[in-house]
Amino acid sequence: MEIQASFIQIFPEYQDVFYDDLENHRKYFLPLCSINLKFFSPDKDQWLHFVSVKEIYDGRVGENTTEFHTDYTKCDMFGFDIIDGKYKFDGKWEYFTVSTEILPANYHLEYTDEVIQYNYNEAVYQLKKAYYKKFGELYARDFYRPGLTVEGIRRLERLLQLTVEDIHKDEPSDYFSETISKKINGVIDEINIDNLPLDDCECSGGNLMDKPFKPDGSLFNYIACMEGYNFQENAADQIYLFHDDLMSKAVICLEYT
Repeated sequence: MEIQASFIQIFPEYQDVFYDDLENHRKYFLPLCSINLKFFSPDKDQWLHFVSVKEIYDGRVGENTTEFHTDYTKCDMFGFDIIDGKYKFDGKWEYFTVSTEILPANYHLEYTDEVIQYNYNEAVYQLKKAYYKKFGELYARDFYRPGLTVEGIRRLERLLQLTVEDIHKDEPSDYFSETISKKINGVIDEINIDNLPLDDCECSGGNLMDKPFKPDGSLFNYIACMEGYNFQENAADQIYLFHDDLMSKAVICLEYT
């Protein structure tokens, strides 16, 4: 399956994904891919967005801020109200625990591993986004560098020195090229075009700790699933996208296997 270019955006811009408060949405989220349901259902002109979070590192996102959970924002689950085809986070920003941007002038300061990885995830995302924008393809090369095997702030500092031209010289990876070729438009593992129950789908969410249920107890419509590692270093194995049209709600769930 291949989605027409007019119905999919890879590495979409923040202003095309989030409705308002771009500063905070940019602080915590990473826009990965947007799809318009019209490509398989002509009567549904609805944009939905795959997003991830920057603070994925050790443990479940939100596990230490349960007092800020909502019905649809819990551990490794993020709820969004949909307004004019864009997302508005339905929780409080205190749900997140990391937001410190490390500036070059402050490399000499001490930072927690969580803060360093938050910045590393952001840096990898921006590098791969820039690569995609310049070369029109997803990065599918061998990224290994001995200089990035160090720990702490030096690893981040060295990563930020890399350019898209640098990584374009990396050796092509048959493994990554084959993996990308098997995905829908190179990024999506499954789209539930037949509106099947989640349990009947290939990506059945067997390891999801939480799922979004409507007030009547039924599960949100499962839309699609994709891998997270094409976009950041520490990532979910699978990212599930759920949607309810009547509630104008989208929910992202992270799965680890």
